[in-house]
Amino acid sequence: MSLVNDYFLLYHGKHIEQKITFGTEHYKNRDEFFEVAALVLAPTRKDYERYISLDSFKKLITHITNKEVKSLDDLHQLQYCLIDSIENDTKNCQIEKLHESLEYLKNENILETSNFNKLVSLFDPNELGLCDEESKEEKIEIDESKSFKELKVDFENLISELQEIFKSEEFKDELTNTKEYLENQKFSIGITGVMNAGKSTMLNALMGEEILGSAVVPETANLTIVKHGKPEAKVFYWNKQEWNRIEQAGNQLDSIKEFIKETKKVFGDDLDKYILDDSYSENVDIKNLAAYTSAEASGKKCNLVKYVELKSNLKFLEDGIEIVDTPGLDDPVIQREEITKEYLNQCDLMLHLMNVSQSATLKDVEFIIDALLYQNVTKLLIVITRADTVTKEQLEEVINYTKTSIEAQLKSQNKDSQLDYILRNIKFIPISGKMALLHRTGREEEALKAGFKVEDTGILEIEDYLTETLFGKNSSKTDLIIKGVKTQLRKTIEKELKSFNYELILLSKSKEELEADLKEFAKKKSTNESIFEAMNEDIVVYKNDAKGYILTLETFLENELLDLQGIIKQRVFSDVKYSFEKTKKRPESKRIKAIVETAIKDGIVDVIRDYRYKFIKKSQSIGEVFEQKYQEMGFTIGHKNENFDARGFFQNDFKTGFLTSSNEILINKIVNEVSISKDNKLAELDRNIETYIKEEFEPIEKNIKEKAENISKILIDNFFEQISEPLKVFEKKLLKDEKALQERISSFEENDSKKDELTIEIHKKIKKLEAINKELKS
Repeated sequence: MSLVNDYFLLYHGKHIEQKITFGTEHYKNRDEFFEVAALVLAPTRKDYERYISLDSFKKLITHITNKEVKSLDDLHQLQYCLIDSIENDTKNCQIEKLHESLEYLKNENILETSNFNKLVSLFDPNELGLCDEESKEEKIEIDESKSFKELKVDFENLISELQEIFKSEEFKDELTNTKEYLENQKFSIGITGVMNAGKSTMLNALMGEEILGSAVVPETANLTIVKHGKPEAKVFYWNKQEWNRIEQAGNQLDSIKEFIKETKKVFGDDLDKYILDDSYSENVDIKNLAAYTSAEASGKKCNLVKYVELKSNLKFLEDGIEIVDTPGLDDPVIQREEITKEYLNQCDLMLHLMNVSQSATLKDVEFIIDALLYQNVTKLLIVITRADTVTKEQLEEVINYTKTSIEAQLKSQNKDSQLDYILRNIKFIPISGKMALLHRTGREEEALKAGFKVEDTGILEIEDYLTETLFGKNSSKTDLIIKGVKTQLRKTIEKELKSFNYELILLSKSKEELEADLKEFAKKKSTNESIFEAMNEDIVVYKNDAKGYILTLETFLENELLDLQGIIKQRVFSDVKYSFEKTKKRPESKRIKAIVETAIKDGIVDVIRDYRYKFIKKSQSIGEVFEQKYQEMGFTIGHKNENFDARGFFQNDFKTGFLTSSNEILINKIVNEVSISKDNKLAELDRNIETYIKEEFEPIEKNIKEKAENISKILIDNFFEQISEPLKVFEKKLLKDEKALQERISSFEENDSKKDELTIEIHKKIKKLEAINKELKS
């Protein structure tokens, strides 16, 4: 085994504790220390016996360690500790002394030239970070105090550097995948508000072009998703299932009844051309988009359009920003509101606009509370529009009134304890959208004449808030992305390090040793294949077990939702009974509405929490079984595995779809029933409420079951993909090692003459990768 391989493999093997007497307080003559160190580092496996048999050598060793050296293993331990000590507690001038000592041994023919070159390379001041600042190689550092955009550039540079260092094409591909992951990140901004809140004007000012509103999409009645790309527009229509739900809602709600009547009158038999089994979509001329989205357009196609996708090459959208511009929250079509909430649920940031003259309507307050308590919204910016029409004092009054309205609504829901949490996650910014738009579209003179500089419009403050929230160092999404990139890079680097290590081992062996290793590989193949087969069989068994467990969870959901129906009925009935007893009157409709809404959402959250807990416990128990059975193969997973976050998956996705669903029909039925209830007919009220809840809970239950089943399937596939990963990695490594061994044998004569150079080159790459990996772990 060549000298540097002895040291290198030892250095990267198990840690060995041994006291090295090194430093001025222990060793007065530091020059003598490096002379002894050079001599101790000189022996290799081939010639170590002639060293340790010499009494003079043993005596010199006692100057730097308290342990005897009787075997090759003892010598390796000492050499390891010397390398470790020198690397961690050495100055440039001392390294020069070590080099001088090594040169002396080479000149005296005690140390071969090739081994001298390897040792000098091992203790290279550049690699140890001891060289002058001017001669240091440029070091890439990941400073997480930087913004996301700056970190993105740093990671791209780092990946490029790793591409140069790596040898394995497979791992280079992994680096490319990590880079693509970084480049493809999207940041979604959801824009909400009631009709005429000024959403389009503010968005146009933000984007610096009138892409929305009167110029392109007047009086938007549909959800519009704005993305970066070649300018184009696409509209998506309702499918038959969605349209049937709208028609069913029309049986209970007059507003939807009129909407359906109008739609059928306009389209007649042509309705079937647009409403298909699967949602139909078509590309349309951006200039003619108003015909599909405006509530004022004569064709009324906006009634059939579910949402619009708009692409633009605006600079504002270049960094992966997507905007979800919603129709008004007071939209009479419940399904449109549900689609809106589905998309908003996936947004990273939400802007809620309130017209200063119509601020804090009940719809506004209900939406703010709903977004922060039940959806995935962690930060909400409330933009007070048309701020140029009121005084600063009046603006302050609007903000205080909004806070008071939120508090009152929370109290009516018995949730006033949540006030601090909600207010902590809300920021208020007033804006003059019209004046900001003038500044951003080349008409600043008009704004200046009206007395508004761009700084006075509020648009700059909104931009700063968006930049900091989406890309700043405290951005939760940025934090997750950066952690994900670092984890992926570390795993890839560690795999390439193992590959380089194995290459070093092969370079250190004779042709006879290599051929013997190849025969050993052939012997172990059948054993390994049996292990792989057994593990694959275990995966199939436990995957079926997990799928069976999901079926038992379906029964659990049924029982929990049945209990929830009883709770809702009991809360309404008890409140009505109490009101009759205390006031001789029925409770107000808005109180009953709040009771039903809160009971449904809180109840569903509790059910999902229990479902999630059961699923996670099951996945953990399966992971632990595999960990115990296949630990020697490097198998580790458990609930802390970075690639399988069932908890986060549930939290971020599970609520979408049924907490966003409107319960207007159920609420409407119960409120109407309570409004005609009588003190002496409470039993009849109880029965009717139970019937209504049972009828309307059918779609809710179906929705929850479908969502639970879909997400559980995804989680099972993700989980067992991670279970299989160590097996795949192990198989790939064996195939890779065998191939490397065969290639080394076939090119032995060709590479043997330059193996010293190859060893040094690989060693330098390893040191560089280790330094990068250490930086990524910090």
